[in-house]
Amino acid sequence: MPTRAAGRPVLPPPYPLPEDWRVGTPARIRAWTVVAYSVVVLASGVSVVFAVLADDVGSATWRAFVFLAATAGFGVHFERAGGERDLPELLNAVALTRAKERPRDSWVHFFRERGAGAWLSGCFTAAGAIGACAFGWAVVRSVMVDAAFALIWLIPLLLLALVLVLAGVLAIVSTWRAASFGRLPIGVGIGPSGVTRYYLDDTDDIDWSRIARVAPTVSAVDEKTGDFTPSVELRTADDELLLDLNISGFRAHAWLIYASIRFWAEHPEARHELGTTFAQRRMDSWRRGMLGESVGDRG
Repeated sequence: MPTRAAGRPVLPPPYPLPEDWRVGTPARIRAWTVVAYSVVVLASGVSVVFAVLADDVGSATWRAFVFLAATAGFGVHFERAGGERDLPELLNAVALTRAKERPRDSWVHFFRERGAGAWLSGCFTAAGAIGACAFGWAVVRSVMVDAAFALIWLIPLLLLALVLVLAGVLAIVSTWRAASFGRLPIGVGIGPSGVTRYYLDDTDDIDWSRIARVAPTVSAVDEKTGDFTPSVELRTADDELLLDLNISGFRAHAWLIYASIRFWAEHPEARHELGTTFAQRRMDSWRRGMLGESVGDRG
């Protein structure tokens, strides 16, 4: 239950934007790139069908590979980051569990993963499924015509296609799980007791008392699109890694997630705010200071 923020003062972020992190909006998708990708995908897909009908194993194989690469690239190219503007949701922690045992906090601030977009999940699933059918057919035909040497490259290609199918299905499941309160969502929760990472069917619970340092890192930066892959390391006083938290692909900006975890890790006197609207207001003020007043009440 995000809070409205109209008329509230804007607080400066408690910590600066980490090095190589970005704040921006998604790059505009150009019509000509959509047309170009669409032509390549459709042409390669049709050519695969004709090659299979002609019983041409070699031609079907390389055409299927072009189709697989073009379709997967289609999905990746149009999967844009940069629009993360939401607040965490103030939720009853029971809604995030299967209610088999009492959660350690009654209310938590839940940063929800947004899941993979339709472009990525759809393209990966389609590319993998059609590629797997084409490569599977090629494997069978190669064995039937005593050309088993072709399996040297056909089997790896078949496995690649199956991996894309798996990735696409997992992306769809992740999006489905993140889209409804009726299903266990995926994300990160912070409450009076500590930080919890919610996975598909598991959790990692880290008590505040164990966290001595919160360190931001980044593993990839795309200078053209502004996309980056941020993470936060939670470490003990002995520098033991408690949790390497990948915070890309969330509805809230990574800067807000990092600042929130670090602030309450370093300020135990303020943890009584967690699980209440006071913490929500504080994070909303930070969000406005980070991203500008234009974020409105999108939380």
